[in-house]
Amino acid sequence: MPSRDLNDLRADVHDLALKHQAACTAAGIDLLIYCTYRSNAEQDAAYAVGRTLPGKIITNQRGGGSKHNNTDAEGNPAALAYDCVGQIHGKAMWADDAMYLKIGQLAEGVGLTWAGRWTGKLREKCHMQLGA
Repeated sequence: MPSRDLNDLRADVHDLALKHQAACTAAGIDLLIYCTYRSNAEQDAAYAVGRTLPGKIITNQRGGGSKHNNTDAEGNPAALAYDCVGQIHGKAMWADDAMYLKIGQLAEGVGLTWAGRWTGKLREKCHMQLGA
Protein backbone atom coordinates (compact mmCIF):
# COMPACT_ATOMS: atom_id res chain seq x y z
CA MET A 1 0.00 0.00 0.00
CA PRO A 2 1.45 3.41 -0.92
CA SER A 3 2.61 5.60 1.94
CA ARG A 4 0.87 8.73 3.13
CA ASP A 5 3.64 9.50 5.64
CA LEU A 6 5.16 12.93 5.01
CA ASN A 7 8.44 11.56 6.38
CA ASP A 8 8.64 9.45 3.20
CA LEU A 9 9.15 12.65 1.21
CA ARG A 10 12.67 13.96 0.59
CA ALA A 11 13.47 16.63 3.20
CA ASP A 12 13.04 19.62 0.86
CA VAL A 13 9.76 18.27 -0.51
CA HIS A 14 8.61 17.53 3.06
CA ASP A 15 9.18 21.19 3.94
CA LEU A 16 7.30 22.35 0.82
CA ALA A 17 4.41 19.99 1.62
CA LEU A 18 4.12 21.53 5.10
CA LYS A 19 4.15 25.03 3.58
CA HIS A 20 1.50 23.92 1.08
CA GLN A 21 -0.69 22.52 3.86
CA ALA A 22 -0.30 25.75 5.84
CA ALA A 23 -1.22 27.86 2.79
CA CYS A 24 -4.28 25.68 2.21
CA THR A 25 -5.31 25.97 5.86
CA ALA A 26 -4.98 29.76 5.64
CA ALA A 27 -7.24 29.66 2.56
CA GLY A 28 -9.82 27.58 4.42
CA ILE A 29 -8.96 24.26 2.77
CA ASP A 30 -8.40 21.11 4.81
CA LEU A 31 -5.72 19.36 2.72
CA LEU A 32 -5.30 15.60 2.95
CA ILE A 33 -2.04 14.25 1.54
CA TYR A 34 -2.91 10.64 0.82
CA CYS A 35 0.05 9.36 -1.20
CA THR A 36 3.72 10.17 -0.80
CA TYR A 37 6.08 7.26 -1.53
CA ARG A 38 5.12 4.39 -3.84
CA SER A 39 7.36 1.36 -4.40
CA ASN A 40 8.13 0.34 -7.96
CA ALA A 41 5.73 -2.63 -7.57
CA GLU A 42 2.97 -0.29 -6.35
CA GLN A 43 3.70 2.02 -9.27
CA ASP A 44 3.48 -0.89 -11.71
CA ALA A 45 0.11 -1.84 -10.18
CA ALA A 46 -1.13 1.74 -10.64
CA TYR A 47 0.16 1.71 -14.23
CA ALA A 48 -1.86 -1.44 -14.95
CA VAL A 49 -5.15 0.31 -14.09
CA GLY A 50 -6.92 1.14 -17.33
CA ARG A 51 -4.56 -1.06 -19.29
CA THR A 52 -4.57 -4.66 -18.04
CA LEU A 53 -6.81 -3.96 -15.02
CA PRO A 54 -10.27 -2.38 -15.06
CA GLY A 55 -10.60 1.35 -14.49
CA LYS A 56 -9.53 4.68 -15.91
CA ILE A 57 -5.80 5.28 -16.54
CA ILE A 58 -4.34 7.03 -13.50
CA THR A 59 -0.64 7.25 -14.38
CA ASN A 60 1.64 7.13 -17.40
CA GLN A 61 4.66 6.06 -15.38
CA ARG A 62 5.84 2.52 -14.71
CA GLY A 63 7.78 1.59 -11.60
CA GLY A 64 10.93 3.68 -11.27
CA GLY A 65 9.60 6.40 -13.57
CA SER A 66 7.48 8.37 -11.10
CA LYS A 67 8.67 10.98 -8.66
CA HIS A 68 6.69 9.00 -6.08
CA ASN A 69 9.30 6.20 -6.46
CA ASN A 70 12.37 8.22 -5.48
CA THR A 71 14.69 6.81 -2.80
CA ASP A 72 17.85 8.03 -1.11
CA ALA A 73 21.31 6.46 -1.48
CA GLU A 74 20.45 3.79 1.11
CA GLY A 75 17.18 2.86 -0.62
CA ASN A 76 14.93 4.64 1.89
CA PRO A 77 11.81 6.44 0.63
CA ALA A 78 12.55 10.01 -0.48
CA ALA A 79 9.59 10.82 -2.74
CA LEU A 80 9.64 13.99 -4.81
CA ALA A 81 5.85 14.04 -5.24
CA TYR A 82 2.60 13.61 -3.37
CA ASP A 83 -1.08 13.31 -4.16
CA CYS A 84 -3.66 15.28 -2.21
CA VAL A 85 -7.31 16.24 -2.01
CA GLY A 86 -9.27 18.96 -0.23
CA GLN A 87 -11.78 17.90 2.39
CA ILE A 88 -14.95 19.41 3.80
CA HIS A 89 -15.99 18.03 7.19
CA GLY A 90 -13.66 15.07 6.62
CA LYS A 91 -15.15 14.21 3.21
CA ALA A 92 -12.78 14.20 0.23
CA MET A 93 -13.90 16.57 -2.52
CA TRP A 94 -12.62 14.57 -5.50
CA ALA A 95 -14.83 16.30 -8.09
CA ASP A 96 -14.41 19.90 -6.88
CA ASP A 97 -12.39 21.42 -9.73
CA ALA A 98 -12.50 24.92 -8.21
CA MET A 99 -10.97 23.60 -4.99
CA TYR A 100 -8.30 21.71 -6.93
CA LEU A 101 -7.46 24.88 -8.87
CA LYS A 102 -6.91 26.74 -5.60
CA ILE A 103 -4.90 23.83 -4.13
CA GLY A 104 -2.76 23.77 -7.29
CA GLN A 105 -2.19 27.53 -7.23
CA LEU A 106 -1.16 27.36 -3.59
CA ALA A 107 1.27 24.52 -4.37
CA GLU A 108 2.81 26.58 -7.15
CA GLY A 109 3.07 29.48 -4.71
CA VAL A 110 5.39 27.47 -2.45
CA GLY A 111 7.53 26.25 -5.36
CA LEU A 112 5.93 22.97 -6.42
CA THR A 113 4.71 21.91 -9.85
CA TRP A 114 0.99 21.17 -10.12
CA ALA A 115 0.22 18.37 -12.58
CA GLY A 116 -3.22 19.88 -13.15
CA ARG A 117 -1.53 22.26 -15.61
CA TRP A 118 0.21 19.58 -17.63
CA THR A 119 -0.54 19.49 -21.34
CA GLY A 120 0.38 16.77 -23.77
CA LYS A 121 0.38 14.14 -21.03
CA LEU A 122 -1.93 12.86 -18.35
CA ARG A 123 -3.18 15.78 -16.26
CA GLU A 124 -3.40 14.87 -12.59
CA LYS A 125 -5.16 17.53 -10.54
CA CYS A 126 -4.26 15.71 -7.30
CA HIS A 127 -0.51 15.47 -8.04
CA MET A 128 2.12 17.92 -6.74
CA GLN A 129 5.84 17.46 -7.34
CA LEU A 130 9.25 19.08 -7.25
CA GLY A 131 10.32 20.13 -10.73
CA ALA A 132 8.77 19.41 -14.10
